[in-house]
Amino acid sequence: MNSLIEKLQKLGLSKRESEVYIALLTKKEFTAPEIGKITSVSRNKSYEVLQSLVKKNLCTETYKNGTKVFSGIKPDIALKNIISVYEDELNEKKELTSQFREELMKIHTANLQSSGSLDYIEVFTDIGQVRERWESIERNTKDELLVFTKPPYSVSLEDTLEVAEEVKKHKITIRSIYEFSTLKSLDEAHELLKMIDIYKKMGEEAKIIEKLPMKLAISDVGTTVFVLNDKVSMQGGMTTMIVEHPGFATALKKVFESYWKEALPISVFKKNISKYFEK
Repeated sequence: MNSLIEKLQKLGLSKRESEVYIALLTKKEFTAPEIGKITSVSRNKSYEVLQSLVKKNLCTETYKNGTKVFSGIKPDIALKNIISVYEDELNEKKELTSQFREELMKIHTANLQSSGSLDYIEVFTDIGQVRERWESIERNTKDELLVFTKPPYSVSLEDTLEVAEEVKKHKITIRSIYEFSTLKSLDEAHELLKMIDIYKKMGEEAKIIEKLPMKLAISDVGTTVFVLNDKVSMQGGMTTMIVEHPGFATALKKVFESYWKEALPISVFKKNISKYFEK
């Protein structure tokens, strides 16, 4: 009994609600005074708890011979009702997030435009912050996104598909160059090619090259993201820098175009893939 009460509490019910709901399952129907007799909930409080369970769709109330009686809802349905409440709350928060994102970004952008001389540079070492900031840049790209893609990844390529699907709707130009020198086997190469094919279907243009100098992304020739190995720390960490500066982005775009000319079309790499992984 106590174990069940604790489990229901983890789902969001109070201790009293949990105890009363379990009691309701032991008989077809109860009056509030009867619940007060078989649980630790006082007679005065039992009606209040029962009303709370009715609101949560965990029990029903009807009249029988002029007296209000309560019946517990079948457990599999009741548990679905609990989950449904959480799903509704989550959907509401998602909708609010979607509504507020644009307003918050306007405030953030205005702050960047009015900031001091070095405030256009952001430095991150936390992977979670990097992932969050990168997804924001992807979602807010309007025209063009240029990317150097190489390990290590702050998030797997598979886990970026949801954001990529959203970005795809914007119909922007996306060009990516992938590095293959870090791949250890033909199997790893084929796995990378599978992901590239998925992104290609989403509208991305892709090429592949043996070695890239760094991880790099340029959004709308205004925002540049690049990742460097940490040469100061002995921990082998990564430092991500984001620069909001059109001149800097224009210069880095020329670097991207130079590597794009040198990189192999994916079809050529596929045709000659075995020679790159000969033992």
